[in-house]
Amino acid sequence: MKLVFMGTPEFARVVFEQLCERYEIVVVCTQPDKPVGRKQILTPSPIKLAAQSRHIPVLQPQVLDDEVRQNLASYEPAMIIVVAYGKILPESILSLAPCINLHASILPLYRGASPIQQMILSDDREFGISVMRMDSGLDSGDILAIAKIPRDSHATYATLSQNLATLGAQTLCDVIDRFSSIVPVPQDHSKATYCKKISKQDGLVDFSSAQLVYKKWLAFSSWPGVFLASGVKLFGIELLEREALESSAHKHNLAQKPLTKSALCAGEICSISPCIIACGDGARLLIKELQAPSKNRVEAGAFLRARGLRVGDVLC
Repeated sequence: MKLVFMGTPEFARVVFEQLCERYEIVVVCTQPDKPVGRKQILTPSPIKLAAQSRHIPVLQPQVLDDEVRQNLASYEPAMIIVVAYGKILPESILSLAPCINLHASILPLYRGASPIQQMILSDDREFGISVMRMDSGLDSGDILAIAKIPRDSHATYATLSQNLATLGAQTLCDVIDRFSSIVPVPQDHSKATYCKKISKQDGLVDFSSAQLVYKKWLAFSSWPGVFLASGVKLFGIELLEREALESSAHKHNLAQKPLTKSALCAGEICSISPCIIACGDGARLLIKELQAPSKNRVEAGAFLRARGLRVGDVLC
């Protein structure tokens, strides 16, 4: 079976590698190389690199025009597989062959660009993926399969993305094999929710809510990270419950403030090593590393000491 594969990020690469073991992928379509990092080095997508390593032709069109359609049609694909490609397909390509999309959410929830991050931020009871027959809308096509996994309340974006990609690849292969016998199920569009493309500003946090900082760390640890208004970046964040606080205090022989909510001031330093910060919602965060703008990441306690900060001061 000849397949066209359209995708761009690491999530798509994991799926692509699995499909290559079972099907003939005749051409890959991915986003153009993009500048990355401070030096803006032009960088190929993970899918492009994976396809090149397998000597599969790669297309990187700026626009999905008639020339692209003709090029794809020349491969006479039985299906077009779309995984996090990054553009809505025009009707001219949708009509070439059945277009099957793997989307990283339990549709109709979280249509759009950042479903994995949104699942984490929403603290959903379960995570999952959907396989759908594409139409001209945004993630609005009929459902061919849904697969779920239990919530992991400590899963980072990178971990959850890997797990969902593996689950999605398995589910997608099953759909491809059984496609002719599957009865598509229309989505309930009245229950649809949407998520936007993540921007750098989404990583901005303060210490008013430990839960929110922790969720943002899990969701944005790969990019854009989490940072304070001062530009100080936070790494290795853990949400501390009362039991964890008492255990940490005993282990490190810390003279901590009382654990009552009234004793807490948002951003107050409760301990230097380990670095424990109080939050306005009564909880506390353990932070392993901190990074000042244009500086290297350092152990959080060393960062605080270098700035002359002590227990009782406020990190901001």
